[in-house]
Amino acid sequence: MQESELPIEAGVGSDRVRSAALHQLPWYAIVYEGPEHRVVALNAEFLRVLGGFDPVGMRAADFLVGIAGQGVIEIFDRAYAGERAMLDRIRLAVVTPDGHQEEIVLDFEVGPFRDRHGEIVGVLGVGRDITAAVRREEADAAAAAELGRRYRRATDVIDEVQRALLPAWLPVLPALDVAASYSIGGAEQAAGGDWFDVLPLDDRTIAAVVGDVVGHGVDASAVMAQLRAVALERLHAGAGVAEVVAALDRFTQVVPGGAGSTVCVLTLDLPSGELRYCSAGHPPPLLAGGTGGSAYLAPSGQGPLGEAGDRRTLTARLDDGVLLLYSDGIVERPGVPATRGVVELLRIATAAVADELLPAFSLPAAVDRATVQVLERLTRETGASDDVTLLALQRVPAPAPFRLERVVGPGDVAEVRASLRAWFRPGQVDEHALAELDQILTELVENTVEHPYGGAGGPVTVCADLAPSGDLTLTISDRGPWRPPAGSVRDPGIGLALVRQLSAAVSIDHEHGTEVTVHHRPWKPSRNSVPRPPATPPGLADVYLEGHGDRNVLRVRGPIDAAMLEELQSHLALSTTPGAPDLVVDLDDVTVLASTAISTLRAGLQHAGQVGVSARVRCRPGSVAQQVLALAGIPTATDADD
Repeated sequence: MQESELPIEAGVGSDRVRSAALHQLPWYAIVYEGPEHRVVALNAEFLRVLGGFDPVGMRAADFLVGIAGQGVIEIFDRAYAGERAMLDRIRLAVVTPDGHQEEIVLDFEVGPFRDRHGEIVGVLGVGRDITAAVRREEADAAAAAELGRRYRRATDVIDEVQRALLPAWLPVLPALDVAASYSIGGAEQAAGGDWFDVLPLDDRTIAAVVGDVVGHGVDASAVMAQLRAVALERLHAGAGVAEVVAALDRFTQVVPGGAGSTVCVLTLDLPSGELRYCSAGHPPPLLAGGTGGSAYLAPSGQGPLGEAGDRRTLTARLDDGVLLLYSDGIVERPGVPATRGVVELLRIATAAVADELLPAFSLPAAVDRATVQVLERLTRETGASDDVTLLALQRVPAPAPFRLERVVGPGDVAEVRASLRAWFRPGQVDEHALAELDQILTELVENTVEHPYGGAGGPVTVCADLAPSGDLTLTISDRGPWRPPAGSVRDPGIGLALVRQLSAAVSIDHEHGTEVTVHHRPWKPSRNSVPRPPATPPGLADVYLEGHGDRNVLRVRGPIDAAMLEELQSHLALSTTPGAPDLVVDLDDVTVLASTAISTLRAGLQHAGQVGVSARVRCRPGSVAQQVLALAGIPTATDADD
């Protein structure tokens, strides 16, 4: 007979002592009798679990609602037959005779209960009430879920702000390919301070700007938006590149947050390839590929915005290569010295332009490879701790105006659309913009089939020309008189209304047949990539305790996720025993702080308060830990508070 199966009369000592010991146990105990499992005895702890309700004489199924559905009655039956069983986290609803119901969560063990002769007469159950602990866990889980929702809402807003402040599209130009990629740097998404623009100035000149405001967050974005507006206004007004930078210098006197920002402003004469550029503390542009080889342009040698001094204009020439403007985030990556980063950018950009970097995932335009592939390749292993902006320009031969003359019938519209699409260079126009042109062209060509030719079709001329400004003029003309089609199922005017909605302007001339002229501005999107956090070398995560006289410092480094929870828990427990010195939890070097780690930290701080240990969290403003814990509602301190 096992010790736990001794009859209740066995043992030493008086019944009074044994009864007192039973009622003082920190575990609950209950005895069920007979095959119906009627309660015959229970200790004080189980009475507390039941809220003072005494179930003696009742069957287990009568007052523990839910045990049948969870198979507990079957387990009691097996215990009554001599088996033992352990059950974890069983949820039960206690129902009193007056109808009151309350949920409890139990861990318990059951086995046979024997009389003095060793015969099984019932079931003995012992266990712990874990209701409070489970509710705390559920509350933490709910808080973590809410934290996740709040964080997603915050990042959604940040993403919207960034899209609003940066150009959503790039111009489609006849003699220039353009592409841009932008990535917000850092472990936590925050509105960035980089900006870029491409602006046609006249029929032969375009301007390009890349700037970098100090810092991250709303303040940096606000300064960036103001600097960008000043630069665009000056360029529109005809100012030279040095004059634009000088205007930005003056503006920093009005908006001090702009001081220390860097910028590169350039103009490109498309027919000759002449470049004129002026930089303020910004890295020099890079010429990648082409017959002249790859090289960085001469740096201006001038400091960032807000520093005194004349701004110089430098000149260079862009032949058949790619001109790459960039922010320093692409060369000053985590763990990469700037000198090495500059060399790597030159090498990787050259390979991308030559389509030797990722040939299996090639992109048709060299400017796209110089932005998308370069960003992917250089940040793949290191990530980026700062924003990264890449803006690529390449001179290309301007296409001859598009002209298609043919007889078009009801089944020929698709061929017309395909012909116009093929006129653009691969990757030159966004698919959504092409879809709009498809819609416009379809409406107008079908009109020519239906109205002048009575639905049978006839000669149609389609012309398209892309101006240096990026404006597309599309003309569709026929030679027949306009007339209402017999038996048409089309709503009158709906097609033209749609064309007007999709176009900048529409004009119609009926002098010689019908000629419809549409003005449309096709676009190409900039690629605002998902931010990638700085890469953390394997094994860098660490938790260790340092003694500093009257206080301990628990230093936490690297990604703190589920893999590090046990170590974090043990160090917090060892640091918060009664009588321990004050504790500072240093999270300055945390790169990831999972929600499970937040719960562990919160529990450790609460335990410290319960045992009389003063504990606080220290992290620098803007760090990963500070931003995450602010969302979680956990207060933090800085070094200045020590």
